[in-house]
Amino acid sequence: MRDIRRPDSAEPLVDRLTTTKVNETGSPVFPTIMDLLIFSAGVGLTVNRRCAVAASGKAVPYRVFENNHKEGFIYLVALAAKGESSALAPENEEEAASIFEEYAAGGLEEISNWLSENALDISGVQSLIAKIQAHIPSGISVISDPNPV
Repeated sequence: MRDIRRPDSAEPLVDRLTTTKVNETGSPVFPTIMDLLIFSAGVGLTVNRRCAVAASGKAVPYRVFENNHKEGFIYLVALAAKGESSALAPENEEEAASIFEEYAAGGLEEISNWLSENALDISGVQSLIAKIQAHIPSGISVISDPNPV
């Protein structure tokens, strides 16, 4: 499979979420660009937002997904988008990569909008948490402390 591209216009957001350290943790919101793209593709899929990605866009090598055992997310997004198992066929790798990229690009745009709504949230963590919680159906409880003692 080919490398996974992202739009050049998303670079300020990518830098903000993968290099700027959050005060509370001392780490960025996302440890890698790959992790951000996986999250963004999920956001794009959830809000049904796809954006074209130029062939010149910066890319994460496919081997990074493979070496971290996360290449399945590329196929999962393609499968969810197409709704048919043919998305998983080896001859459809290019299409799977394109679908993943387009949803990731759409998700990056959506995330950028979320963060613009709350300019005081420098790291973006609170904005992301609020938007994620807004997508949780009512009646499902959210555990605030996953390791209660």
